[in-house]
Amino acid sequence: MDWHKSKGVPDCGVMNSPTPAKRLHEMNALEDMGQFPLVIYVGATGNVLATLTATWFLHHYTDDLRVLWLWAVGIIVLNLSPVVFLRFVSKNTRDTPPIREMNFFRDQHRFASWVYAVASGNLFFWIVTAWCVFSFNAELPTLLGLLASALVVTSFPAWIRLFRKN
Repeated sequence: MDWHKSKGVPDCGVMNSPTPAKRLHEMNALEDMGQFPLVIYVGATGNVLATLTATWFLHHYTDDLRVLWLWAVGIIVLNLSPVVFLRFVSKNTRDTPPIREMNFFRDQHRFASWVYAVASGNLFFWIVTAWCVFSFNAELPTLLGLLASALVVTSFPAWIRLFRKN
């Protein structure tokens, strides 16, 4: 028996298959991110891994904390710039596809605005964490360990979907 039904709560698909009609601009909870196509996780994880690698190279050049803050803010601005530009020139921001049907390239600027704040916070966390870790040990094995950790953590929702029992 489904535990949702046994408690008198309707099964709205959160645990098994999220409501397919929810559109990108209607996202209002972190659990909505579980509906993303797997390619979105690949792109987001790739972005984090590339940023961590670039941070490692930058940290070898300088360990000045002022550079860390400039770097972190600069990377986030660089990530958000295409979104701001595309939203500025796009005429139709409300006619978004269902979350599960989004296109990686066509729809990246069409998420609900809070999603970009969460993604920026996540990237900021990884940059600052990497800088702190590299301040103690900036050897290649450390970078590889951090990359492995970031891979597992940032792609966790995708792993859940791939290995979840239906």
